Amino acid sequence: MTNSIPLIEAQGGHREVGQQIGQGCRSQIRDMLANLREGLPGEVTWPAMLEESKRYLEYSREVYSQYIDELTGISEGADAPFDEIFLSMCEELWESAAWRRGCTDMAARGRATLDGSTLVAHTNDLPPQAEENLVLLKVQAGDEPEFLGISPGGIAISAGFNAAGISLTGNQLDNNDIRPGVPRLLIVRAILASRHLSEAMDHCLLPQRASSYNNVLADANGEVYCMEGSATDCEPIYIENDILAHTNHYVSPAMRRFEADRNSISNSVLRHNRATRLLRENCGQLTPQIFQKLLADHAGYPTSICKHGLETVTVFSIIIHVEGLRAWIGRGRACETEYVEYQLEP
Repeated sequence: MTNSIPLIEAQGGHREVGQQIGQGCRSQIRDMLANLREGLPGEVTWPAMLEESKRYLEYSREVYSQYIDELTGISEGADAPFDEIFLSMCEELWESAAWRRGCTDMAARGRATLDGSTLVAHTNDLPPQAEENLVLLKVQAGDEPEFLGISPGGIAISAGFNAAGISLTGNQLDNNDIRPGVPRLLIVRAILASRHLSEAMDHCLLPQRASSYNNVLADANGEVYCMEGSATDCEPIYIENDILAHTNHYVSPAMRRFEADRNSISNSVLRHNRATRLLRENCGQLTPQIFQKLLADHAGYPTSICKHGLETVTVFSIIIHVEGLRAWIGRGRACETEYVEYQLEP
């Protein structure tokens, strides 16, 4: 499969950047919003969802007004209602949906990699139709570091890295303490504007957050953390023995009480342990090319690291060379894709 993810470049003020993204991603945004309407959970109506999202907007304007300006610009550029654009960022309101997103993260540094560099690898699992709307966003907003992020629709970002040497990948966690607040997808956008790892970590710890991912953060000094969070707590997990793996359940004993359903984590546990084993078996030899093979692993098929399931499949994968400000990105299943290399300037 040839990588055909369109690249959208934007620069200027946040509203200007948003307008450029909206114009460049107009068809993806409209299609993504249509898919959200069709996939409403249970008896919930679209107007009810829009009304509920207003509570999240109040918190978001207070904390991240610049990114609300950016979303306003996206609305203008895509000629789509702002309230629907913002609702698409409120992933918390879709938590009762029948499908669950997934992903597998692996990281290595120092003695674990062939050249001592820091490498972060990630598969992103979404409903199959999300693959059609993937875009790459290369954004220079205001005085923030330029970033490259992968977006399933042109609005929210799933993974990326910036020119300050901060990388972001991560995993959905099913928090049982979700509340109205700043959506976790908006926090992801803020992380990608960080100049230092401590700044990125502070965004993960935002007191007004509605929920949290397990945010996998790395920097050009070789520091790697899982910020395993919920709406009200967070456990920073530091890389151990130069390797780290994480999937879609709480690993820290302190955080397990926030798991929404401990009886639904078996697939996540299997992928986590498999990823850890693969890292250990390849420790000392890990390169971007080796990671391409690891991300294509089919143990436990079809719900393997390279996922071929019915409700969710791997729609993209990314391998980030943090110090080199480089990434290899592949569209679709990791076992089929051709990776394309991208570079940012410091």
